[in-house]
Amino acid sequence: MTDNLTPWQAGRSGGRAGLVPPGRDRHRGWTVSAVAAGGLARVAGRALAGTVGFAGDLVSPMLGASAALGVPLCERPPRVRVVRCGLGVLESVIVDPRGRLFFTSQIWDGLLGAVLRMDHPDAEPVKLTGGITSPGGLAFDDRGMLIVGFGDGPPQGLIGNVAGLAGLLLVDPDSGKRETWITGLQMANGVARAADGTVFASNDFGTHIDRVDPHGNVQRRWARVPSANGLAIDPGGRYLYAAQTFAPAAIKRVEIANPGNVTTHARPGPLARAAALDGLAIDPTGRCLYAAANGAGQIWRVEPDGTIEALARGLKFPSAVAVGHGPDGFREGNLYAVTFHGDIVELAGGTR
Repeated sequence: MTDNLTPWQAGRSGGRAGLVPPGRDRHRGWTVSAVAAGGLARVAGRALAGTVGFAGDLVSPMLGASAALGVPLCERPPRVRVVRCGLGVLESVIVDPRGRLFFTSQIWDGLLGAVLRMDHPDAEPVKLTGGITSPGGLAFDDRGMLIVGFGDGPPQGLIGNVAGLAGLLLVDPDSGKRETWITGLQMANGVARAADGTVFASNDFGTHIDRVDPHGNVQRRWARVPSANGLAIDPGGRYLYAAQTFAPAAIKRVEIANPGNVTTHARPGPLARAAALDGLAIDPTGRCLYAAANGAGQIWRVEPDGTIEALARGLKFPSAVAVGHGPDGFREGNLYAVTFHGDIVELAGGTR
């Protein structure tokens, strides 16, 4: 049981102890608490990342304590362990059908970000491509190419309400070769792709979600969801789900054929309304959604009827969560979360 442990403590009890000593980041030499401030820095333009660690270490437990009262722990929580830590400010994560994990670090190349890949939980992260301005959401197209949002920073998000400075890259998941595919988006914070090739992109500093049709045409302000962040599409392609960050915590449901029809799919109790939801994932059957509650330090499971329960607590600013795939590597049945604290966290059996 690792509930209510910090990621470092969870890692020590869960199987990969000794990766990075507490208080030191092997990648940049920053203090771990300083990297944890990435959660606060998202609110203040991420400009404070690496400088206000003490505040970050205080705010997350306070919000988490409040959210814990509004979101009950599941009856059989998964085993939590830290697979890797000290990887910078991590924004998004996804697992491909081969069980390989891809994630973005916003400060891997100094002030620029990168996409990294891990082939299995014991592998070292490999930089796939770098020099990206504020990498955002991740998705795959039908050829297996990685869709990577860029321009996922507060300045782009705020300006994006008027003029689109963000877009999408296409990245080869094996070679890292990339090309710019789409420009003119508001932010590309959350990214989700439908089976017909339509892509949706969110702006958590804005009021609307953008749509990119299968031919690459951009429809800005397609659906109104204030402060939309993580996105997920049900397997039937009928609904787009969006987690809200700087609004009272909720998951909205947009009818794709009628984007004016936006309803609330799930909302926690009043004490958890400041949980600052971030990334969102859906299991392959479409039964459950999984949300990273950034400010609360939790991963939530959302049942079809909107019931919410916490699968893990005590994480430092979890920013995204992905569903595992395949029999090997980052495998089916598990969830994998990344954090602004620089951790990759496994929730063994999290989807069962």
